[in-house]
Amino acid sequence: MKSKKILFCDNSLRDLLNFRGDVINSYAADGFEVVLVAPETCEFRSDYPHVRYVPVELSRSGMNPLKELSYMRTLWGIYRRERPDYIFHYTIKPNIYGTLAARLCRIPSTAMIAGLGYVFNNSGLGNAIARALYRFAMRYSEHVLVLNAYNRDVVLEKGIASLRQLILLPGGEGINLDRFRS
Repeated sequence: MKSKKILFCDNSLRDLLNFRGDVINSYAADGFEVVLVAPETCEFRSDYPHVRYVPVELSRSGMNPLKELSYMRTLWGIYRRERPDYIFHYTIKPNIYGTLAARLCRIPSTAMIAGLGYVFNNSGLGNAIARALYRFAMRYSEHVLVLNAYNRDVVLEKGIASLRQLILLPGGEGINLDRFRS
């Protein structure tokens, strides 16, 4: 029997490994095939033979529509080739473009909104477009995870996600507190 495949997509390999490494390793230890998709912001190493890394190009702060479409097309190609059973997206661009690419491939996905950031807190045409893209893309996400009640309320108020999709993780997303002490 073929093992299930989980894909994680983020805007930084370093952040993906740093903040979600325990979750990734837990899936791998349970026998899942795990694929990581992110720009190469650090060296990739894994203790598990069935965790693979696929690097992508992404301008984290750029707003060139052609580069944004190219990123979405790249994700779509990776998703088509990998055919994961489920995808987790983190940060704004993977949340938007990854969710749309997953939808085109008919792969269920979840988006994590860890913080609202400048797109929600600032005005301007670029931010208005980003909010509209977020609203459009999130309708195709199976779940939208948020970490606090304020973010939940803003996401609902702005129509980014429905109450049915929204999951509040008030204790956080599973960061290893032994590793990240204050």
